[in-house]
Amino acid sequence: MALSGATLRALYGRPYFGKTELSDRDELPARVTDRGAISWQYRYRWQGKAARLKIGRYPDLKHR
Repeated sequence: MALSGATLRALYGRPYFGKTELSDRDELPARVTDRGAISWQYRYRWQGKAARLKIGRYPDLKHR
């Protein structure tokens, strides 16, 4: 499933039973819960270990 605005709008707030992490590429996936809550996370490595940083929830993030 491609990660797009239309995809996120279709998933938001609805029951979801697919993959919990959706991404097109790089380190900015969207995590989706079974209740349809979506959050953005940044994946990185720190001292050789994988780590995640939650950036915010969809659709709360706004361009400034």
